[in-house]
Amino acid sequence: MDVLKKDPAEFIAEIRRARLTYCGPPKLESLSDAINRAVREEVEGDFVEAGVALGGSAVLLGLLKPPQAILHLYDVFGMIPPPGDDDGEDAHRRYEVIKSGTSSGLGPDTYYGYETSLQEKVLSNLARWGLSCEKDHIEIHPGLFQDTLYPTGPIAFAHIDCDWYESVNTCIDRVLPALSKGGIMVFDDYESYSGCKKSVDQMIRRRPDLQIIFHRRSLGIRRP
Repeated sequence: MDVLKKDPAEFIAEIRRARLTYCGPPKLESLSDAINRAVREEVEGDFVEAGVALGGSAVLLGLLKPPQAILHLYDVFGMIPPPGDDDGEDAHRRYEVIKSGTSSGLGPDTYYGYETSLQEKVLSNLARWGLSCEKDHIEIHPGLFQDTLYPTGPIAFAHIDCDWYESVNTCIDRVLPALSKGGIMVFDDYESYSGCKKSVDQMIRRRPDLQIIFHRRSLGIRRP
């Protein structure tokens, strides 16, 4: 299946029909457009995703990135850590549902955080779309971001999908200094969780040079 020759909307619909992502079509369309921009502008560096869940957006990144670029996938591959003091009531209410074991999955599926072998499931989902770690230069980094997210080279693109303030803040602190000229960061949860928005807004105030390239529930910024 040559998905790269498909219309992006059709490709996104197939990922959603396969129940591989919690992201809606607008977020995936914005993500696809941003990846293609980084590729078109030949931005130097690796591709990063922080917060992988079932691997739907990782499939998008793996298929659209330059073939030789490394894709780093960071996740605890299990139950997410709790929100903290800098998160709002929205995050704490959501976490209580997750912790109770009653969170719904996609369609009839189990909520991804309750999966006992989530990393293996992500690898299987990547393989369904013809992607492998060895062939497609994909590296898996299981664990908390504060323990695993240490970029060793320039970053061309980062998809930050990790809900809470502390997690997003760690990603900003580690990724932004390594972001190449023209590099893009997409924050999936900007309009979904107040802690994410708080962290990103603080970054934008500190770095007025950053360009906002889209704001469509998720938020995309570019280093000029």
